[in-house]
Amino acid sequence: MGKKKKPKSNMKPFWGLPMVERKELAKSWIEKYDGDNKVKAYSKMFGLNIKNSMKELRSIGVPLSNEEKEYARRILEAKKQKSEKKREKRRMEDLEIELEAYIESDETFAFIAGYTEGGAPYGITHEEMDENS
Repeated sequence: MGKKKKPKSNMKPFWGLPMVERKELAKSWIEKYDGDNKVKAYSKMFGLNIKNSMKELRSIGVPLSNEEKEYARRILEAKKQKSEKKREKRRMEDLEIELEAYIESDETFAFIAGYTEGGAPYGITHEEMDENS
């Protein structure tokens, strides 16, 4: 039997480099780069997020166009909105679970207010709840 082959890594060769080494490589990379969006390309090339890519490019002394700044602002805003939606969804799910713990119901009653001495439930039926809605 032969040896098993190691799976190839999906990581780029420059990902995970220390900042000092990354900046040195970036200086020569910027000179050769001829694309539209330096921030996006730098981010993909070196495995950084958009915000850190902008910071490093500024520290190197690379001028950024208004389009590149606007692109970064839109990406950061979209990420913020996504996390807010996720947080709100989680809050709503927690609230629903909390309400379910307090509200009793079954196939007859939408809300069980209590039980008689004999153990029979009383409250609002599903039909009464639909009429009131």
